[in-house]
Amino acid sequence: MTLLPGLAVLRGYQRGWWRPDLVAGATVGAMLIPQSMAYAELAGMPPEYGFYAVLAPLVVYALVGTSRHLGVGPEPGTAILAATGVGAIAAGDPARYLVLMSGLALVVGAVAVLGSLARLGFIASVLSKPVLVGYITGIGLTLLSSQIAAFTGVPIEAGRFFPRVAELLRGLDDVDAATLAVGAGSLAVVLGLRRWAPQVPGALVAVGSATLLVWALPGVAPGVPVVGAVPQGLPSPALPPVSLRDVLALVPVALGIVLVGFTDNVLTARSIAARHGYRIDPNQELFALGVTNLSSGALQGFPVSSSASRTAVPAALGSRTQVVSLVAAALVVATLLFLGPVLGQIPRAALAAVIVAAAFAIIDVRGYRALWRVSRSEALLAVAAALGVVVFDVLVGVLLAVTLSVVVALGRIARPHDAVLGDQPELDGWVEVDAYPGARIEPGLLVYRFDAPLFFLNTDRFRTRVLDTLERNPGDEEWLVLDFEGVGGLDATALDGLTDLTGSLAGLGLKRVAVARANDQVVRRLRKVHLLAPEGPLHHYPTINAAVRDFRSARGTG
Repeated sequence: MTLLPGLAVLRGYQRGWWRPDLVAGATVGAMLIPQSMAYAELAGMPPEYGFYAVLAPLVVYALVGTSRHLGVGPEPGTAILAATGVGAIAAGDPARYLVLMSGLALVVGAVAVLGSLARLGFIASVLSKPVLVGYITGIGLTLLSSQIAAFTGVPIEAGRFFPRVAELLRGLDDVDAATLAVGAGSLAVVLGLRRWAPQVPGALVAVGSATLLVWALPGVAPGVPVVGAVPQGLPSPALPPVSLRDVLALVPVALGIVLVGFTDNVLTARSIAARHGYRIDPNQELFALGVTNLSSGALQGFPVSSSASRTAVPAALGSRTQVVSLVAAALVVATLLFLGPVLGQIPRAALAAVIVAAAFAIIDVRGYRALWRVSRSEALLAVAAALGVVVFDVLVGVLLAVTLSVVVALGRIARPHDAVLGDQPELDGWVEVDAYPGARIEPGLLVYRFDAPLFFLNTDRFRTRVLDTLERNPGDEEWLVLDFEGVGGLDATALDGLTDLTGSLAGLGLKRVAVARANDQVVRRLRKVHLLAPEGPLHHYPTINAAVRDFRSARGTG
């Protein structure tokens, strides 16, 4: 792990990169202004705190990150996850809520930094695609329901998706026409520009237009709630006064944010990096997530991760480095110093439209369709993950998503693919007889493959499958060759199971049981428990063909 990989990129900066980086930086800055305010409100914070949360992370990530395009800062999923956790701890105290939010950012940062030092970057793979699709969809639906009140003017008291929708249906008579018109019009502008002019900062255009209309049209402003006073000036660094008890209460929330935020960051960064010919270091990205959150918490912000839209746009505009983030940070500074009075006149319905547009973007209908085509069981798994978020809450959804991913992984390892192999001379190797009907099974020889590490969860299945395959296979087998290419490791239970299996096989009249293509670690473990010849019953061959040559020689057919 390199401490400042971004700095190394900036040191090699080329003059020809300035123009696309400046244009992309201005565009990202224009996107950040309304998004930061909207996501701050989504997190239950005053809108100016969105700027506090993005200002330092933009600069810090430019130095410590390995992605040249990742758009760090407030993000709706992270914001709502933080709000859910902190809301339960703050118990309705607004001042305590603000303190706990910045404290949560610091805890998230500490957890991520410690994780990077422990080389835990592999956790980016914990959430499988079906579970991630479902979780993100659940977040999108939660975002939609969270903006019902601001978008329509209908008072909503419930805190979850289905009760909120029920309240909306009961309160349709309370819909404020002016508020709904501002929200719907702003949403139409955002979605329209996203569809036909994706390089234009649609959120900024929509929010700016709504602000001008509400200000200019007589009789509209009194009925449409606006943001209100936004303090001017830059935030002062300060550590939030949180107790050890607060920190311990925030740790479970922080773990969920690190898991989801880091997974999303790495997936987004990798997708862009693959198109532009550079690589992402997961451990460094975990460190970057930690340092950016530490910087956000130190400036009174809240937890941050990254935005897919603020990552894709600069890449599409030809940007080459994180100078984009530095330019965007300069625009945020200018906004805080000079545009406070203007920001205070933004209609809350327009900010709600920004969040609703973000929700539409992350509800992954295409992902469900793709999963349904490939595996209906995985599509149903995605539905279960989404329901976990919308029926319970986001924290429970995170836990359910992780649990489902682990259960699915264990299920696949417990019942892995296996096959009988046959000789296919024109392919110069041994292949699955079910996939290649022309493959020849050697009379008197059974070659069997098990495609998973052998351990306590699947040892009984391995034993049962070997015995069942011998019983079903036609002919009188004299040799059994176990292809261990897919058996990457053995635990103590597996070694005991192999001992029992060889005992069972001895009673079937087999002349030899062999393992082929086992790796060095597996061979060493087999030798330690005396399962390999000459001390034990198993013979070892480096290849299947070597075992077959010995078999043919023993029968006099070689």
